[in-house]
Amino acid sequence: MTGGKRILVLEDEPLIAMDLEDLLSSKGFTVVGPFSTAAAALDGLGDAPLRAALLDIYLFNGTSFDVARELQQRGVRFAFMTGLVAPDVVPADLRGAPIILKPYNEKELMAFLSAELPDTMSHEPG
Repeated sequence: MTGGKRILVLEDEPLIAMDLEDLLSSKGFTVVGPFSTAAAALDGLGDAPLRAALLDIYLFNGTSFDVARELQQRGVRFAFMTGLVAPDVVPADLRGAPIILKPYNEKELMAFLSAELPDTMSHEPG
């Protein structure tokens, strides 16, 4: 069963989104999305449990901060992904969330997922 390994992806760059989807799928995760807008991601949350989310901060039509706040309320861990780093990029109420710099590298991404999802990384389903 893959229900416990569901990862939401919010990324508006199609090539990056496809690359993330391929990588996560190859590691045994079920990708929810990828979504290219915050509205689509919020609509796609549904009731099924998520284990984590990867959120591009800056989208073509805004930011992912509303999605992050909803995930925070649901107790879902998330990491922001961005190529822009400035001290005030993330609003105060969301500071402390991990930030993965783009272009991301697989080791850093998997380190986040391993830290957040230790039970899914330590063994293969049987």
